[in-house]
Amino acid sequence: MKEKNKANSFLSVKDLVVEYTADRQIIQAVNGVSFELTKGSTLGLVGETGAGKTTIAKTIMQILPESPSRIRSGEVRLEGRDLLNMSEKDMRSVRGKRISMVFQDPMTALNPTMRIGTQIAEVIKQHNDITDKEAEDRAKRMLEMVGLPATRFREYPHQFSGGMKQRVVIAIALACDPDLLIADEPTTALDVTIQAQVLDMMKVLKEEKNTSMIMITHDLGIVAEVCDDVAVVYAGEVIEHGNIQSIFKNPTHPYTKGLFGAIPKLDEDVKRLSPIGGMPPDPTNLPQGCKFHPRCPEATEACGVGRCEMIKISDNHYCRCTKA
Repeated sequence: MKEKNKANSFLSVKDLVVEYTADRQIIQAVNGVSFELTKGSTLGLVGETGAGKTTIAKTIMQILPESPSRIRSGEVRLEGRDLLNMSEKDMRSVRGKRISMVFQDPMTALNPTMRIGTQIAEVIKQHNDITDKEAEDRAKRMLEMVGLPATRFREYPHQFSGGMKQRVVIAIALACDPDLLIADEPTTALDVTIQAQVLDMMKVLKEEKNTSMIMITHDLGIVAEVCDDVAVVYAGEVIEHGNIQSIFKNPTHPYTKGLFGAIPKLDEDVKRLSPIGGMPPDPTNLPQGCKFHPRCPEATEACGVGRCEMIKISDNHYCRCTKA
């Protein structure tokens, strides 16, 4: 994982450690995450709720809540420039223009008191020296690009369905042609038909603009549909990383195997799925050794001792497991 695409890396996250403080307890949200993303490719961050995926995204965007969060160590470099050392003023020029984020819930991502078109135009004016009329025209084109008629420019969020709101959120994120799009479970609140339409739209826009993308999800079906590489996240660590073919054909970590085992298969007649036993660990008191070993059906005594390092399985496939 550390060797892959380093020379051609567009986004590089290295040894990232992020903590939250709540009730005088330290919550270990991200624990030494590293990955590389090349220009025009899509990385899927997969894992259970609470694994640290959204915290990784917010760290890249530099929008972590100030008082309870702390970046203890690590680097986030966009084309060699360390985002973690940039001032807030400089980051404002990066957000929206270089990096944009589609947030998980479109219901809360939009301002209910502002017209849809105004919210799109606001982002465009923030990063471009243009007139109000030019910003409005560009915002209307963005609406049409995501499959909504420009005539709805002056309507409010409550006049749109959930799927339409998500399209608007994507239009806002893509309004300034960002180099990197972070999509945080963008289809969770949508029905299957609208989900497929949104994913198809994102793929087309990505191909047209050569946009790099990080797709955060717990749905391996979505990963198979849109991603080039996969990073499986558990307890704030990347426990398996590789290209889509390697991970889907040869899942190696017991947790990754468990995720695949919980997926219904149309060609098998089974009475029950195979869920992963137990619960994710308490982030204020993570286990020693492999963070997954208390739930792992293949665990040995050695799994609970020391730090479990990444092991190279094959080219473009790495796994954090002593039995890999």
